[in-house]
Amino acid sequence: MINSFKKFSKFHKVYLIFFLVVNILFFISPVFQGQSLATSLTIVTIAGLLSTITGLFAAIYTARAEVAAYAWGVANTCFYIFVSLSRHMYGEVILYTLYMLPMNCYGFYAWKKSTLEAQKKDSSSSTIEVRSLKLTQWIAVIIFVILVWALYSQFVYHLPEIIKSLFNFTIEPDTSYLIDSFTATITICAVIVSTQRFKETWYFWILSDAVGIALYIHSLVAAPVFSLGALSGAMMWIQFTVNAVYGLILWKKIDVKEHQIEASSN
Repeated sequence: MINSFKKFSKFHKVYLIFFLVVNILFFISPVFQGQSLATSLTIVTIAGLLSTITGLFAAIYTARAEVAAYAWGVANTCFYIFVSLSRHMYGEVILYTLYMLPMNCYGFYAWKKSTLEAQKKDSSSSTIEVRSLKLTQWIAVIIFVILVWALYSQFVYHLPEIIKSLFNFTIEPDTSYLIDSFTATITICAVIVSTQRFKETWYFWILSDAVGIALYIHSLVAAPVFSLGALSGAMMWIQFTVNAVYGLILWKKIDVKEHQIEASSN
């Protein structure tokens, strides 16, 4: 872990330390308000903190275009599923359980394969080969987002009825199903584009993360009492957004470097 930290850029070193400290301070904030730390040590708040921290490392390694991103991604996904379930964000639960976990496994395989290919061209390389979306691919992606959002939002809206009908079990409706399903759709798209190593994935991550912030802030404000779990979730999305902007810059640099290597070899 220490050796990995030494390889981080100055930005990522500051980024990691800053958000680690901020998240830990948020976690122990009840102590500063005169409360006992034990009162905030619930399974949900602990899972929220772990989700934020594992997501922090997953984000860093994704920005660095290194396959370790998906190992951290699996851990982050598991914790996030639990937190989302506790907050009745069923669209997120379904997305991360049925889609994100399998895609993390596929992403690990795809990125590992790409890393080995990149090392054949440059033995010092530890990153994947970055690609760019063409105009026709952009159009296909936009159509995909519109269709999936329309269908998925209706599914999330009617999910309580479906569960009641199939299992005679009552769940609370997702009051923010439109924004919930939208961020889920953008995330689905971002993951697909990311596993295929297109640098434009960062545009989708930036949008998805920004909506994720709004989703958790809405949950935080709507709650009758202060929720440390929701605050931790919001912080997770903020750190993702910052990293996504930096990741876009890094991947563009990697793309330029790859073109230079190809040009010099011809």
